[in-house]
Amino acid sequence: MSISLITENFWMDILKIQEEAYVEIPPEDLDILKSKWLSSPKTCSVYLEYNNIILAYLLAHPWPSDVPPRLHEICPATCSENLYLHDLALAQEAQGRGIAKKLVENLIKTARVQGFKKILLVAVQNSSGFWDKFGFLHMPNAVICPSYGLCSKLMVLEL
Repeated sequence: MSISLITENFWMDILKIQEEAYVEIPPEDLDILKSKWLSSPKTCSVYLEYNNIILAYLLAHPWPSDVPPRLHEICPATCSENLYLHDLALAQEAQGRGIAKKLVENLIKTARVQGFKKILLVAVQNSSGFWDKFGFLHMPNAVICPSYGLCSKLMVLEL
């Protein structure tokens, strides 16, 4: 099993995982997801099983604001000291195997090497407890687009 950068031929599997993982918010279209990847391919990855089956993916891109981007909108290419962790999703059979932790630890290491100062994310579907374990802190009173869902929380990790 290994972490690999996303390539063009992984997208159909990524779409399947996204559809499986998000039950409280509608999945994003392929062009929207690809815009995140194209703006920062070195901060987007997949977790591959031995037979090259994708078990999880992570999309992160530079973002010049503490206000998170809206869902379902193309991500413009930008430069910033902020990295926005847009999406981390696992196939159902991958849950409970430590794969999400490995992807997040890999992203944090990559972000530090690339000179980012902080990582922002919106915790959805009651996932803030997972992010707490990595040191992400809740940003109270943050402005978040309603498309992230009712219980969404903006969180930040200072690097």
